[in-house]
Amino acid sequence: MKILLAGPGTGKTTKIKTLIKEEYADAKNILVLSFTNATVNDLTQSFSDYQNVKCYTLHSYALIINHLTDIQILDDIYETPILKHFSDKYEVDFDDLCYFLQCITFDGMIKSCLEFLKSNPVYGKEKIGRLDLLIVDEFQDFNLTERDLIYELSNYAQETLVLGDDDQSIYGFKDADPVGIIELFNKQDVEKIHHENKCYRCPDVVVDHSKELIAKNKNRIDKPWVKAGNDGSVLFYQILTQEETSKFIISRIKEIKEKDSNGSVLVLSPVRYYAQDLTELLSAEKIDYVDFWVPRVGLDDIKKIWWLRAIFSDKKILNTTFIANSSFTDHFKNKYNKMIRESLQRDFDEANILNQVVDMFPLPLSDYLLNPPHILDFLRANEEYSVFENFLNLEDVDGSLKSIFRKFSPTVEFEKSSINIMSIHKSKGLQADYVFITGLVDGVLPNKIKGVDTIEAQRRLLFVGMTRAKKCLHMISQVEWEGKYVSKMDKSQFKFDYRKKKWAGKASHFITEMKKD
Repeated sequence: MKILLAGPGTGKTTKIKTLIKEEYADAKNILVLSFTNATVNDLTQSFSDYQNVKCYTLHSYALIINHLTDIQILDDIYETPILKHFSDKYEVDFDDLCYFLQCITFDGMIKSCLEFLKSNPVYGKEKIGRLDLLIVDEFQDFNLTERDLIYELSNYAQETLVLGDDDQSIYGFKDADPVGIIELFNKQDVEKIHHENKCYRCPDVVVDHSKELIAKNKNRIDKPWVKAGNDGSVLFYQILTQEETSKFIISRIKEIKEKDSNGSVLVLSPVRYYAQDLTELLSAEKIDYVDFWVPRVGLDDIKKIWWLRAIFSDKKILNTTFIANSSFTDHFKNKYNKMIRESLQRDFDEANILNQVVDMFPLPLSDYLLNPPHILDFLRANEEYSVFENFLNLEDVDGSLKSIFRKFSPTVEFEKSSINIMSIHKSKGLQADYVFITGLVDGVLPNKIKGVDTIEAQRRLLFVGMTRAKKCLHMISQVEWEGKYVSKMDKSQFKFDYRKKKWAGKASHFITEMKKD
């Protein structure tokens, strides 16, 4: 196994392409795995001329080799929280609940896939084949179970190359941390790939400020990250209100577009509510933008998908459970959930349960639960469901319903000619000429309530946001805050102004850390 540990913008992919040409020219089967769809899209484009290279996210590849073909994989945004709440409230083991309802989380699927490969090597050889080269990009983004699956997959490869940067580990909310890549880098039997570590993306001044910031972290590998002589700027602003901040960003974007009409723009924030005011003003001024904060599928469409699954799939109780816990009164939910809990404790007979719960649901949908019509007849009789027709395989309705979330979800793409508004987390793998980072206020970023360990994680998050910039980086703190927002932050960092009835914040001490003078 070999590892390339390098900072942002240093051309890790270019280095690997060179290695493939020079050292792996005869490789016929090269698998590239990464964490985010955005990164995989970039990798796919980078390797478009390589017929022997296939790129996937680890999750999408795990679906390909997944042996649990009859199990419904839960959506982490809507479905998993419903079953977690059921598990906690009714004191039912979550894994047992999933077992009876024939479902699994994505993390559970990864774990199950790992365990199955370990005990079924013949299946692995059949499904995976023999890889000439396995390339794992952004290794720091994977949690422990995902890393273990990667190590297992490496057994099927003649050579494995790992790429990443511990300073860009920002997915702590899914239990990813820099420990995995740091430990791998420090192993004596892992070969270090030589790299010049020159930042071709960022202006020198961005490199300087970013290095000053990240150097404050103790849990990291101290590595070279060299300036490439790029011109650019870092600008710091403190603005009184959120409205004034949004107006300032818009005015600055207008100035940028007048001078650089093709310049790409990223507006990043650590919190959703900071972006909402900006998008409203942009809409009012009829300025085009791409909002990455918008949920990929609205709850109304989610409910319709659950009804389709309840009627036409073989996971009827699972999906009626989602419907019951998202659409009805607390009295209804409690009655339904208690019935499911009692069935879990006795004899979990899905047909018997369905007969008991069917009368709880409204007509005509409840009739369909016991007597499903042909899918086309249903879609034509219920026009609000017709939007899903193009996403269904009429010869395998149940199979297509399993994947309809992914197929129906609108793909939000980064648009170079537009204004792209997103979380700092979402910006990972992207870059833009002009980057605005808002919310740089003590209590927001960083938020010390999250603990001492996560101060380093929040520093890494800001580091990632800063290093998206190719020409100019704007860093903005805001003084006055509404109480409804402060209650979601570290309130101790704000002072209440009784005269204005507002909370006053101060610029993030991360800003102080990154300034040399």
